[in-house]
Amino acid sequence: MKRYPALLIALHWLTALAVVIAYASSGNPAESHDLFDALIGQVHVISGLAVFALVALRLPARLLLGTPAALPAPRWQARLARAAHIALYALMLLVPLAGWAALADETATFTLAGGIALPLPDAHASWVEWLGETHETLGNAFIWLAGLHALAALVHHSLLRDSTLLRMLPLKALAR
Repeated sequence: MKRYPALLIALHWLTALAVVIAYASSGNPAESHDLFDALIGQVHVISGLAVFALVALRLPARLLLGTPAALPAPRWQARLARAAHIALYALMLLVPLAGWAALADETATFTLAGGIALPLPDAHASWVEWLGETHETLGNAFIWLAGLHALAALVHHSLLRDSTLLRMLPLKALAR
């Protein structure tokens, strides 16, 4: 069994963690009414930025390091898996961009923890309003697709008894 390169495995699980944190802290970071809301908003924005940054690292790493050959599967299954992966990557880039646009549409400035001002796009640009309005919908679509992705990995492991999941586990000991 050929595993994914260690860097890709690490980036995969770090991205998954950032996605879970972003989803768990979702809300409106621009409308923070108390310290707790402000903290949750900060966590949401920072984890969304982390998703974008991790995927921006993952894509070139994937091209440079390569991935193991796909396991034998029916043509429809291979095509569906490829389409799902393309959609997951696209959404991991698009959802944070939509969140960035949503922030610009709702507030003139947003300061990250530590006093770093997040540059925002021009809120008057028509694409900013449109993209910002899609953030929640795109985020929900991503969560559903990521859930199906995880379910498919579990089906491969438990029902089909192949090594699909084992090739992406973070520790070799877990993959045995």
